Amino acid sequence: RVIGKQGRIAKAIRTVMRSAATKNNCRVSVEID
Repeated sequence: RVIGKQGRIAKAIRTVMRSAATKNNCRVSVEID
């Protein structure tokens, strides 16, 4: 599926996930093709 323009929303999701992972002290990998 296509998300946003040029993966802009995908980057936002990745950023949010990363900050959440940092708070929870765990590793999160987000893969969007």
